[in-house]
Amino acid sequence: MRGPVIPRSKTAAFPICVTIEEPEDLFHELDPSPLIGRDLDDRLESYILATAREFPKKANFMLRVDVPQDKLPGANEAGDLAEAIRVYFAYQRDQEWGKLRRVVREGRGALAVGLAFLFVCGAVGVLSERTWSEPFGSFMKEGLLIIGWVALWRPVEMLLYDWRPIRKECRVLDGLAKMQVNFATVQATL
Repeated sequence: MRGPVIPRSKTAAFPICVTIEEPEDLFHELDPSPLIGRDLDDRLESYILATAREFPKKANFMLRVDVPQDKLPGANEAGDLAEAIRVYFAYQRDQEWGKLRRVVREGRGALAVGLAFLFVCGAVGVLSERTWSEPFGSFMKEGLLIIGWVALWRPVEMLLYDWRPIRKECRVLDGLAKMQVNFATVQATL
């Protein structure tokens, strides 16, 4: 199986090619929504996303949809189909941006709680060291300090690492929301 074709020019679009039997196959068969706002077929969406993720992060994309000659949409219908595909990926991008904002907001809130808990653990640790004799007081102080630092683990993980894959997915979806969509007849195979 061949890998994706890499354009040599920086302004050229990276092609994503799919073949369908008819234009209606682009969309989920159970979705009763009007054309703009319909969900893409799950397998088609997965394929487009997986292919787009293989390209560089600031890539421009071009979707080429091959259909049989007798099912080739007219110019107006092709424009509407292309717009519906871009709107779908723009909606997915907006959903991912919302997810990113939630992760950052929850990370900040968890960091505030974690720092407060660390402060309480430190204060109780100092009091326990002064209240109880060695080695129990010292053991309690160190134990509470460790528990306080462990409580910061998840907030730090959220703020340092969890947002990065979401942002990367947002970039891919943004590129797909702006991509050019062309319809062509199915190429003959030998």
